[in-house]
Amino acid sequence: FFDGKTTVIDHLVSTAISNNLGLEKFWDDMPSVRDANKLSLEEFQLSIQELQTGAKNIENVLNAESIALTDESSKPSKIFLDKLVPFYSTCTTEINDLKKLFDSSAGKAQRLSSFFAEDVKTNSSTIFGVMIDFAQLVERSKELHKRKEKAAKRRPPTPKVKRRDMNIAT
Repeated sequence: FFDGKTTVIDHLVSTAISNNLGLEKFWDDMPSVRDANKLSLEEFQLSIQELQTGAKNIENVLNAESIALTDESSKPSKIFLDKLVPFYSTCTTEINDLKKLFDSSAGKAQRLSSFFAEDVKTNSSTIFGVMIDFAQLVERSKELHKRKEKAAKRRPPTPKVKRRDMNIAT
């Protein structure tokens, strides 16, 4: 570890492998990180805001059509409203559920950023990029550990020199 060539992560990976801590499955435990890196919570937030604006526009149409129903020639408006009200109700429920899911995901991304000592205000995909970089470092360290193990098996054992033998040589 103190040879000047071994990094902290190399040491941690080597220790984890030597103690059978299951590091070989490290990346397998995070299958969606690569996909998450391609997404942006900020873009999702803008999309949700657009959906909320669209729902507000539908609400305005519903209100206007409801007022127009007082006219006797408004049979088409009644048919239109009968179809639009359930659609609007379903949409608002789905948008609210989506917003709750988004808020939960954004909170988890912030906690993850904080855990990795990243600025929680940066782009959400940054933390997933950090995790990918970290996973790649772990994978390189695992390969280095394997190469060192193979090299150690090929190398003949070095005989230990006893102190008594060292005194005779001088």
